[in-house]
Amino acid sequence: MNDTKAKKSLGFYILAAGAVITVICIVLYGSAMNKANSAYGFMVAAAVVAIAALVIGAVTGNKIANWGGFCAAVLMMAGLAWSLTVMVDAIGYVISGLYQFSLLQSYIVFAVCGGIAWLLFLMSSFMNVVQE
Repeated sequence: MNDTKAKKSLGFYILAAGAVITVICIVLYGSAMNKANSAYGFMVAAAVVAIAALVIGAVTGNKIANWGGFCAAVLMMAGLAWSLTVMVDAIGYVISGLYQFSLLQSYIVFAVCGGIAWLLFLMSSFMNVVQE
């Protein structure tokens, strides 16, 4: 039997935390005032890539899993950028006083969680998911 526990490193667990927070972000984005379907797509792709890298790293121990953090970070940042493009008007309306701040609170919570997930993906991209 192959001992896969010895192959996991700190990057594996950081990538796993990023994947969990990304799934939470996808749920939180549903309560945002304005939504973009492309943002959903990028965030779902980031979660799928991260989970696939975790499975590949845990089951086979293949070193291709080390690219999972980088790919997930790029996809997560694209999702965050697309989500911001549809909220620019609403942010401007809040600043000018036409909207209440409470309309942006759910988006801000999503954006903070998305930023944390992106940072975790970025950190795991500099670490090995599977040890050498």
